[in-house]
Amino acid sequence: MTFDESIDATGVFRNAKIFRLGTELAVLIWDLPPALPANTRCLLSMEQSPVPLVSMMLPLGNGGQRMFWAMRPEKRPVNVDICTEHGSTIETVMMQPARALAPLDVEALFADLAPDARIKFVNNLLTVWRSAFRIASDHLFNMVVEDALHTLVPEPQTASVVCQIAQGRHLIETVINPNLGEITAIYAIGATSITRMADRLALGRNAKNGLQSCHFIADAPSPPFLIVLLSKNGLAIRQLPDAKSRHASLQGWWSKNREAVELREMIIRQLALLPEGGAATAIDLQTRAPLAASRIAKSSMHPSGEVDLALALDGGLLAGGWFHGPSSAFAGIDYVKEDGTAVPLDGNNYKFPAWAQGKDEKSKTDVTGFVAWIPLAESPGPLLQPRFQMRLASGAVRPLIPKPQPFEPAIQRNHVLRAVPPQHAVDDAFRTILAPALQDIERRLGKTIEVDYTKDYSLPENAPLVSIVVPLYKVLDFLRFQLSGMATDPWLAANAEVIYVLDSPEIQDETEHLLGGLHLLHGLPMKLVVMNRNGGYARACNAGARFARGSILVMLNSDVVPCKPGWLQVLSRQLLETQKLGAIGPKLIFEDGSLQHAGLYFGRDQRGIWLNHHFHKGMPGDYRPAQQTRDVPGVTGACLVARRETYERVGGYTDDYVIGDYEDSDLCLKIRRLGLQIAYEPAACLYHFERRSIRRSQDYMRGVASQYNSWLHTQRWEDDISELMANQRDKDPHRPAAMGERIRERSAA
Repeated sequence: MTFDESIDATGVFRNAKIFRLGTELAVLIWDLPPALPANTRCLLSMEQSPVPLVSMMLPLGNGGQRMFWAMRPEKRPVNVDICTEHGSTIETVMMQPARALAPLDVEALFADLAPDARIKFVNNLLTVWRSAFRIASDHLFNMVVEDALHTLVPEPQTASVVCQIAQGRHLIETVINPNLGEITAIYAIGATSITRMADRLALGRNAKNGLQSCHFIADAPSPPFLIVLLSKNGLAIRQLPDAKSRHASLQGWWSKNREAVELREMIIRQLALLPEGGAATAIDLQTRAPLAASRIAKSSMHPSGEVDLALALDGGLLAGGWFHGPSSAFAGIDYVKEDGTAVPLDGNNYKFPAWAQGKDEKSKTDVTGFVAWIPLAESPGPLLQPRFQMRLASGAVRPLIPKPQPFEPAIQRNHVLRAVPPQHAVDDAFRTILAPALQDIERRLGKTIEVDYTKDYSLPENAPLVSIVVPLYKVLDFLRFQLSGMATDPWLAANAEVIYVLDSPEIQDETEHLLGGLHLLHGLPMKLVVMNRNGGYARACNAGARFARGSILVMLNSDVVPCKPGWLQVLSRQLLETQKLGAIGPKLIFEDGSLQHAGLYFGRDQRGIWLNHHFHKGMPGDYRPAQQTRDVPGVTGACLVARRETYERVGGYTDDYVIGDYEDSDLCLKIRRLGLQIAYEPAACLYHFERRSIRRSQDYMRGVASQYNSWLHTQRWEDDISELMANQRDKDPHRPAAMGERIRERSAA
């Protein structure tokens, strides 16, 4: 195939030429002949095709096209054919090793390119070619990039350093043309490297002199260096001549720029990504210099409202508050994201009757309360004051900014539990709003819980048969009675160890002192496990179980006291003799002798939620139906005995129930899924001074934790419980929820 070159006036690259683009990198440049059909696809052919081989086509100012192929050349000269896709050779050129090639003359290259093509060439150098060949630290490639940038903009505008936000990271300020559009990437081009910086930036709300302020965080080479901001509409080039900061510290800048809300939120998000101390710094900044909280006071004529709950979590944002819309002027409340995008809260919210403070402290007025969950693709970081706005039907908006919110997971959880009144703790509030928030918080809380300290009290070298795990939370009132009851039980003293898990480390000294004295008195082998913080009943029990050495585990509440010796021997024997038995529980009585527990069963409430009930609760302790050893749906965690292998096989207690409730029935249902039975044994009897510890948790008693736990338990076990209770009714239709069957299958252990 031949072409008439007489009409080809593109100049330097009319014939294919090869230049050095980097230390081991070459680029072949060739202007397509005008006579070549416009849709012709041109390829390279050589003895061994290089990998990678990157190509692009750019328009020329005269309407022609220029092809580029970048590759790592062979160590010896080779022929390269430029061919059509049908195999016709158009031109052949000899490719030398990279070190023998002349460097690329960017100025000559740009002379014939269309203006947009020059920008695209730079864009490809920084993105596709840099990534494909992994040459960010190739000084020759860097020189080509710098030459291209200076050819585009000989004298770039200057950017400046506002302040240092962390070691090696600085807040950079410049201005850009608003027509540049969304910035997709930011690069720093230094003498020896090209660094892609965080894409996130903050743009000023109002343009001045046709330019918009632009801030971003640079983790880049030491100045001087060039900065390139890429967008779909073009690029902006800036130079940073030095690292001199305008502000001595981030704290100094922060306190003077409270109105720069978008920029502050961007800094918070970036600080949260730092490996050490970043999140703590972000929290400290917001605490020391918060935004001014804003609400719209209650009015009988005009829309009003307030956001008083705004928890920025890993998976989303939980918002709550109230509004009053006495006229058609009210349109809704929006969450305002870092980039200024407004997200309506009415997409996933729950409303309920509420009241708000009136004009004076003593007055209250009726309003509409709400709670809403907004899923977020990425966490906003430890943001203590997410921004909101009231949207009016006219299109106008008014800001709503909450007071600084809690950042500690346990306190956040308490705020969530108070987000709706207990009477409104229903499925609509839990399923897509409160549940995602609580699950998010529980995951974070769980990551912070660990064993901080252990102390042994004469533990024997040989492992015992039984390990008794007792979680302690604030209440130590019954410890001396419980230990005395166990120490005076000969079989227990000879075969068991006691593991106390302190879930309230603030009373560690008091607990150690008490246990030390009781150990001197009784000599019972014990271990104290101290958690670093309160993590809840399930986590405390699981922590204690990890230190257990016995083949049998006893989960025992701190307010459970033996009535007489022998209870543990009875329960252990049942477990060892019955292979199909997964867990067993004793008879528990109140201090007046009436029944507290004779096995556990499930019953629905008026909302269809399965609740835990105890057989024959409140009946006399010698009530005849409670004197039978039998299979039951479950047993209480106040005293639950299981093989350690079984406990570990099901993963122990599930730890996402809030504060402590329903973990015991959850564990029993997990054991039942293994095909094992749960038994009640009345021959073992203990006192239970019920819920003395959990009453110390005001957040459990006042909030909606119990309703949430029962809801979560029902969501998780609906089918299993329905089948289990149907079987219970079939076994004894006259007493559907009060009688199980006696365990008959026994085998030698």
